[in-house]
Amino acid sequence: MRNRSRLVRSCLLAIVVATALVACSDGEKPSSGDSVPPSGPSSASTPAPSGTPSPSSTTPAPDPECAAGPGRTVKQLPALTLPEVVVAPLIYSDKSTGEQKIAIEGFTIPAQTIDAGCVIQYDAPGGCLGAVNITAATIPPVTIAGSSLDGGGKEFPAVTVAGAVAPAVNSPQICQVKTNGVLPTVTRKGVVRRGVARNGAARPGGFVRGEGAVPDLRVETVKVPEVRLPDVDVDPARLESRKLPGQEKVEVFTGEGKISYVAPGDVLFDTDQATIRPDAAKALHAIALKIRASAPSAKLRVEGHTDDRGDATYGLRLSERRARAVADYLIRTERFSAGLITTKGFGEAAPAVPNTSDANRQKNRRVVITVASR
Repeated sequence: MRNRSRLVRSCLLAIVVATALVACSDGEKPSSGDSVPPSGPSSASTPAPSGTPSPSSTTPAPDPECAAGPGRTVKQLPALTLPEVVVAPLIYSDKSTGEQKIAIEGFTIPAQTIDAGCVIQYDAPGGCLGAVNITAATIPPVTIAGSSLDGGGKEFPAVTVAGAVAPAVNSPQICQVKTNGVLPTVTRKGVVRRGVARNGAARPGGFVRGEGAVPDLRVETVKVPEVRLPDVDVDPARLESRKLPGQEKVEVFTGEGKISYVAPGDVLFDTDQATIRPDAAKALHAIALKIRASAPSAKLRVEGHTDDRGDATYGLRLSERRARAVADYLIRTERFSAGLITTKGFGEAAPAVPNTSDANRQKNRRVVITVASR
């Protein structure tokens, strides 16, 4: 009997340091009864109820919408990490034998990583403010497992806390459109994803009076704290326009940390051509002087645009060739670094104004040189 008691004591010590009781219990099930709780939750890992190990953490899969890609800037919002909660088994000392026995099995609430989503700001053609999207984020539910005294003397029901969802919010691209020959200032309103929270909760404990060889015991309350995702804000943006001094046909747009110079296609090229006209050099030189004076080492993006007449594929290729022709001029004639210039053809996909008249189509045939100042 003395040897058997020594074996049981060794097994219970192993439980506290995360070794399964069944590995050394010699097949004996602990007697039912009340227990004297430990002074606080154990930091050691303990077996889950029914002997099934709990995962150490739950991490959501990355949101594919937040993947980096061309044409947009992605800002990943900081994730929230919630530590695991380890609830130690409740152990009591049998009054008649002095043996240590388990009254309630321990369990673990796994750690959680909460993906807060991201802010996506989309590139836009010159003269436009790009679309913004703040993706959705979810705080998952959490459950505090139920427990019962060995032998069914007392039940402590499970408590589940509902999760919360912060829905996605977005603002579309907005562009300046001439009204009565005037380009108004346009503003994109601020974008806000409101914060959400998962409530905190507790599974109440309590005192249970012992019987026979079982002493009185105290079952500790198990708590999970409140979790909150804060508000996410994107500031308003403003787009203003003016004429380039000395070049009344060249528009200058400023907003969102960018300056865009818009030169009409008929100023730079003959119809259906991608060779810069000799008389276009004055307009391009004026643009180059402004860029060199304000941001000589900034990155430049040259965009080509056409109207909706003719084949869309042909228009796209023409816009690409025109953008490349302007970039080559800036590199060869104005001595800008080739490594700082990128080109893109939009074809008819990003009109400045609706293609509803010959006058509007003429405005849509354009080249835009954008300077990123940040």
